[in-house]
Amino acid sequence: MRMAGPLAPETRRARWARWLGLDRNPLRRTVDRVETAVRLMTVVLLVTAVPAVALLAGRTADHYFLRQAHAQQASSRQVTATLTQNAPASGAADPYTSVQTTWAPARWTAPGGRARSGQVLVVAGASAGSTVRVWVNAAGAITDPPADRKDVLAEVAVTVMVTGIAGILVLLGAEALAYRSLNRRRFAAWDAEWRATGPLWTDHRI
Repeated sequence: MRMAGPLAPETRRARWARWLGLDRNPLRRTVDRVETAVRLMTVVLLVTAVPAVALLAGRTADHYFLRQAHAQQASSRQVTATLTQNAPASGAADPYTSVQTTWAPARWTAPGGRARSGQVLVVAGASAGSTVRVWVNAAGAITDPPADRKDVLAEVAVTVMVTGIAGILVLLGAEALAYRSLNRRRFAAWDAEWRATGPLWTDHRI
């Protein structure tokens, strides 16, 4: 059995030209040419507009999350909290270090000098009187650590990826809707031609 070899460059170009509607087929109608234009526009937008929009969204996200990180860093402080009771002997394992951590009551001093108390996250089994560094806001309440550059870059990467995927889906969805409308027109034209030529063909056979 003879196996088909790789297509010649001329054959591949002919297939691409036929797929894009650039093969100068005299049987192509107006609806076919419109479909070709839609296909070409979709390809061009996928190659140019989607990356450009994703890049713009990434730059905007970078500025936004960087300003947010600076604001968090300006309003947050790291203070020393002292446990007032022994921490539970067991807790949840940290996914990054496998160290068990748990919540325990502690006291600390707010940036304004006011004494505060509450639950802090410590290593399981920590004894009363031991200390741990915690982040607090301007009011002295426990808060999350401020975002660093890695956090900002992660947010930017997610924004770029989501924007790119959304752009692709929007373009493909618009292309599908355009094809649906064009197919309706194509089928309507075929029906009209059949109504015009069908009786003549039938009478000729009879």
